[in-house]
Amino acid sequence: MNIRGFLKTSLNEWEGRITSVVFLPRCNLRCPYCHAGDLVESPEELRAVPLDEVTEYLQEQEGWIDAVAVTGGEPTLHGEELRELLRTLQDCGPQTILETNGTRPDELKALLGDGLIDALSMDFKAPLEPDAYRRVTRRKVDVQDVRRSLEFIMERAPEYELRITVVPDLVGPGELERMAPAIEGARKVALQNFKPHLSMDPSLREVTPFGPEEMDEMQQMVADRVERCVVRGRERGLAAAANDA
Repeated sequence: MNIRGFLKTSLNEWEGRITSVVFLPRCNLRCPYCHAGDLVESPEELRAVPLDEVTEYLQEQEGWIDAVAVTGGEPTLHGEELRELLRTLQDCGPQTILETNGTRPDELKALLGDGLIDALSMDFKAPLEPDAYRRVTRRKVDVQDVRRSLEFIMERAPEYELRITVVPDLVGPGELERMAPAIEGARKVALQNFKPHLSMDPSLREVTPFGPEEMDEMQQMVADRVERCVVRGRERGLAAAANDA
């Protein structure tokens, strides 16, 4: 298996669980704010991590590591290799969560249906309009595939998180307003501010991220439509007004 990164512990991938993270190379999108530019554009320059290194650590940490997140890049590009990896990770004991951009809904359905993943995390990039999605991802995307992934995850995934990265002049309040109908009633949505210094597109490294008050306003905007909305990096979450009563 072509593993190009391994993070032993993280508290960000699956709320309430201590999670290890396996990074797979390649992606079918080119989001300018992506923090994994090396994985996407030049994975061959990164150290190849032997699968044994991952499994030995998980076995040594049995009872401490709750889950393993498989991310990328876009993991679903790896087909049968991904399935074999997930089986191997499950044999080590932890639960598995897959992080995806949602452009390959049939793959997600098959993985969940075969019991290879216990949870899903999906990056929802832009309003479900072809031009809007292309502007953010720099690739032609079938937005109906993205819609199908959202609907499937919200209806079928035992646990899930929908993530939205906000970037000034790219994804902000106006875009969130147009994205909201597609995630109406979602159990959990996480907003995350882009990090300029990690952006794949150098032009974004001089852009100032949204400030705390702007993030609060966008959080409230989303919280009004879903069961719970959090801002990544903060502990406080907001629930829909109907659930606060």
